[in-house]
Amino acid sequence: MGTIYSLEGKAIKYSARTPVITRRTLIGATTFSAIVILTIVGYLLVREYRNTEEDAKRSALNIVQLISRDIRTTFSTYDSALINIADLLHSQVLSTLPVQTQHALLFDRTSEAPSSGGFFVLDAQGKLIAHSQPGVRVPANALQQPWFTAHQHTAVDDLYISHPQLANADSNEWIILLSRRLPSPDGAFAGVVVGQLKMSYFQNLFRGLDIGPSGNISLLDTDGTLMMQYPATSKIAAGQDLSQAPNFKRFLNERYGGFIAMSAIYHHERLYNFAQVHDLPMIVVVAVAASSIFSNWQHTALLIGSVTLLLCLGLSWLTWLLLRELSLRHLAERDLATLASTDPLTGLANRRTLDRTLDLEWRRAQRSGCPLSLVMIDIDHFKAFNDDYGHQAGDEALRQVAQAIEAHVRRPGDLAARYGGEEFAVVLSETEAAGTRVLCEKIRLAVEQMPAVLPDHKKLTISLGSCTRYAKPGETPDALLSVADKALYQAKNTGRNRVVNINETGLNALKPPLV
Repeated sequence: MGTIYSLEGKAIKYSARTPVITRRTLIGATTFSAIVILTIVGYLLVREYRNTEEDAKRSALNIVQLISRDIRTTFSTYDSALINIADLLHSQVLSTLPVQTQHALLFDRTSEAPSSGGFFVLDAQGKLIAHSQPGVRVPANALQQPWFTAHQHTAVDDLYISHPQLANADSNEWIILLSRRLPSPDGAFAGVVVGQLKMSYFQNLFRGLDIGPSGNISLLDTDGTLMMQYPATSKIAAGQDLSQAPNFKRFLNERYGGFIAMSAIYHHERLYNFAQVHDLPMIVVVAVAASSIFSNWQHTALLIGSVTLLLCLGLSWLTWLLLRELSLRHLAERDLATLASTDPLTGLANRRTLDRTLDLEWRRAQRSGCPLSLVMIDIDHFKAFNDDYGHQAGDEALRQVAQAIEAHVRRPGDLAARYGGEEFAVVLSETEAAGTRVLCEKIRLAVEQMPAVLPDHKKLTISLGSCTRYAKPGETPDALLSVADKALYQAKNTGRNRVVNINETGLNALKPPLV
């Protein structure tokens, strides 16, 4: 903190800081800019995240639709072959034809079925009555098989799709059985027509699809049974019941769509895209790890975020530099203002500030009708002191006297100034003659009681002349200055180290020095 004098000449406290408005404006502008930058970048990153998610969903749903269409086509081919066999047997139009011809016509459409494990026909007792090719393996205990009993106990002629099962005990080949009910001429249950679809069909179908390094394709029965998964993993196996899994319940309820959720099996977030295969009791699910979907986005977000952070830090650094330069400029302006209004030796206001303040306070006194006092102060025998002890001692004497004067001029509206040489002046606004006299005595006594400037020199004293006047319209402060100067000379001529006060009525008091 420091003291300078305003244009009105009043002493004010000065803090060497950037002006509040400028500082707040710069900090506010920087903060606003940073918020705008972060908001725009955040919006763009969020939008890119959503676009990445939507692109992944579209791509996966396209795969789901492709798989669903191929499965539907394949199952339609198998179903057409089953229906053709059942119709021919039910109509008995082949009974008059040779056996070889019957066989050729009966299984004519089975050649169109891809990845076929063979077709066969069982009667109501589960006995094999026809098969499409030699070596077709018929499951043992057909009467106990779900696909047999399902047709046996219902008159509805719907396509039945079994769960995956091994073709036989000696093989690692998995198949699913597609079957239809074989009615007798009177509509009673006469057996089943069965087509075997090798699970390798799905492996070949899924192998050429791009699902990412950690994605998989699953085929689920609507009862929650996993029919197959590609690629196969040790964490889940065909035939596993997933009916209680939250994600499966969502598949079953929504039938078609996509969402991101935590996998209870793989324990990380995955993007699930799914669809039921037309009117078949099957659901195709394409699951892709969210980390692989958003890996490129994460790298981009990290890069853009780092650049944005550096930009904001750079903006803050530039703001700090600007604030620093403004602070330095303000300090320089303060120093210039101080030099322009302060006496460099004593630190009091200079003569120019005194003249300006006296004129201002005189005009204010004219408006308010309040008294205005002026005190002129002179160091006694200072020329002799300066000649005997040198200018350095003289300067020190001036500084000490100035400090004693300033210590007693405490009101914000008052001013202590160096008038010139060893003379000082004090302007006291709204102060009566009695108050001026008391203040003058305090200053005189304070100087008298100061320690000697030099050990071998007697103490300094001062003479004070003061004047208190009511400013009248048309008058100038020169009258006040002239009377105060006259009072000072009276104090010096009558013995020094004393106070003389002259008000509008003339000589008011003559105070001899205290002994």
